[in-house]
Amino acid sequence: MPLTLQPMSPERFVSWQEHLVVAFAKEKVDSGNWPAEGALERSVKENAQDLPQGLDTPGHDIFVALVDGEEVGVLWLFTDPELTVPTTMIYDIEVGEAHRGKGLGRELLTAAEEWCADHSIGVLKLHVFANNTAAVSLYESAGFEATNINMAKQIR
Repeated sequence: MPLTLQPMSPERFVSWQEHLVVAFAKEKVDSGNWPAEGALERSVKENAQDLPQGLDTPGHDIFVALVDGEEVGVLWLFTDPELTVPTTMIYDIEVGEAHRGKGLGRELLTAAEEWCADHSIGVLKLHVFANNTAAVSLYESAGFEATNINMAKQIR
């Protein structure tokens, strides 16, 4: 059975947010963007700013990805109504650990593209941390191209 998207339930939203803020803080620390001290609190604050009305925050669509009725991942899309070219940003895309390595990441990207097509969105964007080489490889193989590159050099 193919992967399908279902709007995230309020109950699932609570557990997803708990996971999301921890994972985002870790990614920010691991990539060298934030110091470890205070990272979790900063992540909680940023998440609250992004989703002040939770699932009802305008422009945000949050889904669970299902295969045969089982949740295999999540997808968070943001469509900015202020842009002249309809554009959606993938804020979060994740395949559950037990389901990785089965091609579901690519299927989830395809589902995001199909959602965009169904909603007359012409551009799909995402951000990826450079140290996440597996994700970078997946996105490049799916046709995503770099539009901005941030670089850093540690001075000691």
